[in-house]
Amino acid sequence: MFTYKDTLGNKVTIYFEAQEINPDDVLIIPKTIDGWLFTEHKIRGLEFPGGKGELGETNLEAAKRELMEETGATSEVFHFVADYLVESEERTFTKRVYTAKVASIETQADYLETKGPVILRGELSQFILQPAFSFFMRDAGMVQIVKRAERILRDKN
Repeated sequence: MFTYKDTLGNKVTIYFEAQEINPDDVLIIPKTIDGWLFTEHKIRGLEFPGGKGELGETNLEAAKRELMEETGATSEVFHFVADYLVESEERTFTKRVYTAKVASIETQADYLETKGPVILRGELSQFILQPAFSFFMRDAGMVQIVKRAERILRDKN
C-alpha cells in the first residue's frame, strides 16, 4: 500500500493487491512492440488511456473498450497492476489499473476526447514526470504504478 496527496491535494491510497471493490474507473498501461502507448488528451496532454466503466460493464470490458476508443489498440491479455482510491471533496472514486501487451492498433475515425495514440520508447519512469504529460501522470503514485507495470511485463516475457 502507498498513500500520498496528489497534485490537487486529494488523499490517494494505492493498493498493489486487488481489493474487494468494483472500481468506478479503469486505467490501462499498454506496451507495444515499439514502446509504451499513450493517448493525447485534447486538454490535459499525454496520459494512459482509461475512463469510467459503463452500466453493466466489467472492469476488464471497460479497459478493452477504453483502450480501443482512445488509441485504436486491442489486447486480449490484461494484467492487474493496482487499485487506487482518490478521496476528494468533489468526488471519491476508485480506479483499477491494468497493463497490457498491445496486439494491434487500427486508425480510428474519432478518438473521442483524445487526439489518438502516441508511442514512446524507453523506461516509463524516466519520462512521465515531464510537462507534456497530464497532471494525472505527474505524481508520486503514478511513479510507483508504472514501476510495477514495467516489472509485471518484464516478468511475463
